[in-house]
Amino acid sequence: MADISAWAYACTPPLVRDIAIPDERAVAPPPYGADYPASLLVPRGRPSELAGRVRRRMLSDLKGLEPPLFAMRSDAVDGSPGRLISWHRASSWLADRHCEDIGNGLYVVLPEYALMQMARSLSPARLALLMCEACGIYTLAPQTARVTLVVRDLVDQGVLTPGTVLGGDDYVREFADARGRRVAFADAWGDDLGWRLCFDRLGNPTDLWKRPPLTSHARLEEVVAELRGARGIRTASRALTLSCDGSASPAESRALMMLCGPVREGGEGWPWPSVNRRIDFDEQAKRLAGTTYAIADAVWMEQRTILEVNGFGSHADRQGFHEQEGRTAALEHMGFTVLSLTYPQMEDLELFESRTQTLAQRLGFPLKSRTRAFLTRREGLHRELFDGDSGVF
Repeated sequence: MADISAWAYACTPPLVRDIAIPDERAVAPPPYGADYPASLLVPRGRPSELAGRVRRRMLSDLKGLEPPLFAMRSDAVDGSPGRLISWHRASSWLADRHCEDIGNGLYVVLPEYALMQMARSLSPARLALLMCEACGIYTLAPQTARVTLVVRDLVDQGVLTPGTVLGGDDYVREFADARGRRVAFADAWGDDLGWRLCFDRLGNPTDLWKRPPLTSHARLEEVVAELRGARGIRTASRALTLSCDGSASPAESRALMMLCGPVREGGEGWPWPSVNRRIDFDEQAKRLAGTTYAIADAVWMEQRTILEVNGFGSHADRQGFHEQEGRTAALEHMGFTVLSLTYPQMEDLELFESRTQTLAQRLGFPLKSRTRAFLTRREGLHRELFDGDSGVF
């Protein structure tokens, strides 16, 4: 499995993959039969041997993949397009080390190489969004009928709550420590940190999960150099200049791409900040915030300036509002200027231009001359990032 199917596999929470949906749920009477018909859960038809291996796992670890699955074959394998699997010739550069063995003769291309395959059909900006996700501490889980069924069951049973961690005793809080170094993403016993489902302010589950990074920006640079000359690598190289490590949400990724992406791609060209970095409080700041530290969405340490990207909008509850006010007061006591950028301010290009001017003045960064050529590139980047986006995060 490769390309978009390999990416969907990587973005499916591991413990959600591990939960098998019983066959009878696929043909159950309402409520499940009405919402999740068998045709969505278990694609039918006369299976070949390879297709049969896949079909048997569509209710287990492959539940995040939407048919037809993107699968590669060598010349020695007799495959043809079908409802369950879309067969493609294997990439010329593909080697065993580029894949993970998931058992029973099935392999999945590793995330960094799946991104290179997806570069053949994506724009640099759209690919950069996926790179930010891969190198960041979040993922947008696939919203297939099978994943939705499992998550809904876990929420209804109280297994998944706003504080629940799946697959570990602890979860990801920050990307960088107080010194700006990438954290280990392991608990006190050396085990990988778990995945945590994010809920909106009304308590509803979303498709956003917090998890350790799938790869790193430096690793993607190595892969681009390794595959130089392959189809799509020029697009991947451009996407790398628009992406960074450490983002915690799609809203943060979009904001950083617009502000720090290179001018030739439509970005403002500002220096990349330290992203999701821990800031330890002194005693006075601890009293103001009621906690010992804060995680800054984006911080330019030399300018002592923090940018908070509020993808969820304004605080809907009094407790959340007061917690945020205390945190801001503590950071200002520590000598930081705290600025904010909301999703509506980003989504509307005119509002974003106005906000960018304010941010530039506070940060002391120059604004790119608004030539016709630059404005055309900027509008194109903005359109790629925001057209058709739900804007929740």
